[in-house]
Formats: sequence, C-alpha cells, structure tokens
Amino acid sequence: MSVSIKNTNPSEVEELSQIQKAAFKHLYEKHRDDSNPFLRGPEDILRRLNKFNRHYTILYDGKTVGGIYYRLYGRRIPDYEIGAGEYYLARIFIHPDYQNKKIARNAILLCEKEFPDARLYYLDLPEDMEKNRRCYQSVGYRDTGERIRINDALTLATFKKTVNDAFDPAGVTLPMIYKADREELNECLEVIHQSFSTVAEQFGLTKENCPKHTSFLPLSAIEAQIDRGWRMFALYAGKKIIGYISLSEESDDTFELHNFAVLPEYRHNGFGKLLLDHAKDTVKSLGGSVIKIGIIEESTVLKNWYIANGFVHTGVKKYDHLPFTSGYMEWRV
Repeated sequence: MSVSIKNTNPSEVEELSQIQKAAFKHLYEKHRDDSNPFLRGPEDILRRLNKFNRHYTILYDGKTVGGIYYRLYGRRIPDYEIGAGEYYLARIFIHPDYQNKKIARNAILLCEKEFPDARLYYLDLPEDMEKNRRCYQSVGYRDTGERIRINDALTLATFKKTVNDAFDPAGVTLPMIYKADREELNECLEVIHQSFSTVAEQFGLTKENCPKHTSFLPLSAIEAQIDRGWRMFALYAGKKIIGYISLSEESDDTFELHNFAVLPEYRHNGFGKLLLDHAKDTVKSLGGSVIKIGIIEESTVLKNWYIANGFVHTGVKKYDHLPFTSGYMEWRV
C-alpha cells in the first residue's frame, strides 16, 4: 500500500470537498465551530489554488482519499505573520474509511520534500485530539504550550517543527509555475545568475570579454523588461524560486523567449520542459504561433534539447563583440 501526493487540480475540488466534509463532520458535531471545514464547499478549496498556498491531493494506491493544505504567506492562528522559511500546515483531511492507516503521516513527510527553504513548520489542532497529536509528534512537531480558545467546547493547541537536516533538491517533484511579480525580480535575477554562471564557466565568459552575457545581467534590465510588458514566469518549489522564463511579444503572432533558467541543482528533473511547455501554452493562449530564441551556437547539448522539444534551427550569426557564435531557433504551433 502506497501513499502519494499531487498538486490539486481545479477539476478535483468537488470530490475533495465531499471528502473534507466527511472527515470533519464528527469534529463539527462535537465543537460546533463556525469555521469548521465541514461547513465549507468546493469554493473553499478552489480559492487556495494559487501561489500563496500549496494544496495537494492525497492518494492511497492511486485512489483520492484526502487533501493537505499549507499556507505560505499571510497569517496563522491567532495573528502571527508567516515569516521567511516558515510554513503553516493549515489543514489535512483523510476520508474516514482510510483513517488510522498512517496516510496523513506519510503525506506530511512527502509534502515537506517540496519545500527547500523551510526552517519552521506550524500547525494547530483541538487539544483533546490525542490521535492527531501523536501523528504530528511522529513527524517531528512539538507542542509549544500555547493555547487558543475558540469557544467553550474548543481550544486549539499550537505545534511547531524545526528543520535541522540539509535539504535534498532531488526531493522536489511538484513545483508550480506562476506569474513573477515585481517584488520577486531580485530573487528571479539570482536564479538567472546562478543558472547562466555554468554557461559562462563552460565557455570562458567574463565581464571583461562578454559584459552583456546573461550571467551578468543587472536588475535594471529585467525591471525595464517588466515595464515593457514582458511576460515573466517563475517556477516555485514552495516559496523558493528555482526556475524562470520570460516572453516578449515581437509581433501579432511571434514571441521571443528570454533568460530561460533553472538552478543547477534542480536540473535533469523535467523542470525545464515544464517551463518551456508553459511558454508554449501561453503563446497559444495569446493567439501567437511562433517562439524564437537565441542561443550559443557551440552549445550542442542545449541546441539538441530544443530540437527534441520541437524547435528548428534557423541560422547563425557572428558578432565581433561576442566571443561565441549566436545561433537562432524557432518553434511553431
């Protein structure tokens, strides 16, 4: 018997809502708490499917049996701000028919593999729920001693987990792509620099012989790009940005792809293809039919990767100010 998780899809929220109601029914009948998820519908789950949260569907031998939801930003009960490196396990629910099988425990551990920047986890639960307490303690949560009174029948106990182990990038399997906002450009730029630094090292590029190479891109450059209306997307593992891609509209049907980056430690996991497919879907949704890109012609591995992903080579050009040959490729719908 195996437990797995996947990113919750909007098409799943109706089924998950019914499971959530079944899982929380007994708690509502006991505590009569107006905020109990038993009283919520599918829209309660749907509104959490964004970059500020992570909602996962829990499967047991391939069958959907529950869900788990982390809040990445904002507040946790009672009114504490969720800080950098902090995650709030806001809800987990398992269908009653599948409870007491250690599914929740295993799902929590799987989720934590997706959060490379996590340093602290928080959660709260009714203080009289001894089975749930033991479950959370088994994965490293400890009672903080803080109590939050909701009503005469319900008091919440706050738990915390401290992360001490080094994070393994290979554990990330479910990153998400969202539009990058202006306030995230510094982090995006760091991803670009780290990604393209391996290219600079491979081809001996420096600020002296190639000052305009992407590995030396200044913040002002991508700030100007967002001002010009470039579409920028970041690949998120939890709150951490591990990849980036941008698109500029060159004509009614043609877009150019820029600054395509994945952090070196997260490569060879299909994340580059994930970003590229997102770029293709974006162009098609905007009525475009062509994506162009420029590469270092001598980068055979990269060129072959683009060819394997539907691009064709369209030409080369040698510029006096560049210590490499510029190659050009394009993809068409």
